[in-house]
Amino acid sequence: MQKVLLMIGSSLALAAASYAAPRPDAPPLAARGTYSVGVKTLQLEDASRKRSLTVEVWYPAKLSAGQSESTIYKAIIGSTKFDLPGKAARDAALETGKFPLVLLSHGQPGSRYMMSYLTEHLASRGYVVAAIDHTGSTYTDISQASYISSLVDRPLDLLFSIDAVAKNISNADANNVGLMGYSYGGYSVLNASGIGLDKANLEAYCKASNNEGPCFALPFFDGIAAARGAAVVKPDPRIKAVFAMAPYGIPWLSPAQLKSSKIPLFLACGEQDDIATYKRDAKTAFQASGANPKYLLTLEGASHNPWTNAPPEAARAKWEDFERWFEPVWDRERANDITKHFATAFLAQHLKADKSAEMYLSSKLIGFLPRTTLGVRLETNK
Repeated sequence: MQKVLLMIGSSLALAAASYAAPRPDAPPLAARGTYSVGVKTLQLEDASRKRSLTVEVWYPAKLSAGQSESTIYKAIIGSTKFDLPGKAARDAALETGKFPLVLLSHGQPGSRYMMSYLTEHLASRGYVVAAIDHTGSTYTDISQASYISSLVDRPLDLLFSIDAVAKNISNADANNVGLMGYSYGGYSVLNASGIGLDKANLEAYCKASNNEGPCFALPFFDGIAAARGAAVVKPDPRIKAVFAMAPYGIPWLSPAQLKSSKIPLFLACGEQDDIATYKRDAKTAFQASGANPKYLLTLEGASHNPWTNAPPEAARAKWEDFERWFEPVWDRERANDITKHFATAFLAQHLKADKSAEMYLSSKLIGFLPRTTLGVRLETNK
């Protein structure tokens, strides 16, 4: 069981794919936006839980004379440390105005830098994007115990960070919030949006499945359900949209609250995902959700890791680290472009009331060039 647990959401693809121009096959909203991008590192303290968090924030910025969008993120994956080049100006001045706040929850274990291609992109499109290093869920501090405690801690980290980030980043709109998460982070954003844990549902699943996958949490469920279960979790009206990639652990969640949730929901998964399995997790969540609208993006032939950055050169010598973001079929740059496109469309529709974005959230895959939709499928209830 330990080997399985240590793989959950552990695909942290932390490398720089920095190109002079976008690929010509990229869908239209994958293009970088018009805002300059700044980045800051915040050290936050949730006094009520005696819990410290490191949060990286990307935001629309005003560059000073001579300042450029160039930085280095000090990254780690497994035991491999490396420099991750970024296209953002460190500690640049904030752009004037208010911008929707998007919170990003990484996999388990993971890092706030694992999807920098997406965080930088969304900031250039007019969002403040805060990626949380969930304490107890990163490569440097993961433990067997935190696989359980994080079921409570991670959603609370997200909810705490809404006000905490806005207090530090004044152009963040804390009343207009989107949640994004990958793998364990996919569970985290669903729970934080108001879909609580449900022991009876997990027990039924474990009985039917001979205790596979998420059933490792069942012996500990009474305590965590008391803190984040269906009886106590309520939707936060500031959360306007949820984007979950390869969400793990759907059997943990309350079917009744999944059905009653009306927050717009976008689910993305690889059809061959062997960790957050397609049928058990993303497909079940899509079918059971009462969200209006709701979307399911399927990448045919993809496994668990197409949503992260491209692999760093530094990890090529070590299979146990390389494996964490290994994706056997999909070209990572293409997958990243597709993710940027749909995330931009979905957030623009629900956080900016941009009606022009809705056309891109169609099963017809509007905007894709001929021959570039192979392996891409979008389902919706619209």
